[in-house]
Amino acid sequence: MDIFMQAAISEALEGLSEGGVPIGAILVEKGGIIGRGRNRRVQDQDQLMHAEMDCLRHARLTGGYHNTTLYSTLMPCYLCAGAMVQFGIKKVVVGEAKSAPAAMHFLLSHGIEVVDLDLPECQDMMHRYISENRDLWEQFLGELNPDFLSPESSISLRHNLRPGDVGYITYLHGILYAPQQGWDHTFDSYVAIPLAEFAKRIGLRERIWILERAGHIVGSVAIVEFSQEEAQLRWLLLHPDLRGRGLGHRLVEEAMAFAREAGYSSIFLWTVDSLPAAASLYKSAGFLEKEKVTHELWGSLVTEVKYELALK
Repeated sequence: MDIFMQAAISEALEGLSEGGVPIGAILVEKGGIIGRGRNRRVQDQDQLMHAEMDCLRHARLTGGYHNTTLYSTLMPCYLCAGAMVQFGIKKVVVGEAKSAPAAMHFLLSHGIEVVDLDLPECQDMMHRYISENRDLWEQFLGELNPDFLSPESSISLRHNLRPGDVGYITYLHGILYAPQQGWDHTFDSYVAIPLAEFAKRIGLRERIWILERAGHIVGSVAIVEFSQEEAQLRWLLLHPDLRGRGLGHRLVEEAMAFAREAGYSSIFLWTVDSLPAAASLYKSAGFLEKEKVTHELWGSLVTEVKYELALK
């Protein structure tokens, strides 16, 4: 494991031993640690003392943090993300992003590179704390904007395309996938060109689903007619803040049901092998891996994987 993430985990465990929430953070510059912190919300009775804030408070003054990387065991919230934008931190490495509402999209939209290591030890640490301190955890969450806690209340799904949808769906693909995967700007055209062509012609056996929260696009998927018998599932996307709530499964199930009703015999899709969560979703829906191709794509060496699902 990365030595800096290990140091962040050590901070989290130290906080846990003090009776606090097990979240730790480390600030790194030029290969050295210049700041350490842990969530002190319980110990200090201070709702602003998150791990990242504690880390920044104790960081050595260097004349600016523009060349630093912040390591945190949990994806930062909007409070901490705002501080990172304010101080010009350019990169955040997180242990996991599933245990609490977080600000990944906010960070990416402000030009901060985000690397999610998706570490089981970080997830287990948080899950154990939450299960043993349910009332306290719910009290903490109760201090947040309710839209972050119950996004389903403002979730809607539509099929009609509106002006700006093609561009925004392309934008979301670009900022949510390309930075993490190391892809260049050509990935945008890979999404935008066929999506724009699809938008111009949408046939009777084709459909797009656009997931919105409070009027903002947070997810998508489409069924595209490949042949009389085959449909292609494309542009599956779900905002990181909404993952782990079953919405990705809902999008795929909606697409599968439509494809059956439209009379297709099978559905196929292409993804990449560096997105294990997506692969798990497809497999759980019954898709089977059929083919792998490795080639230069989007400025990187990419392994594409084809999945298929028989409908008849």
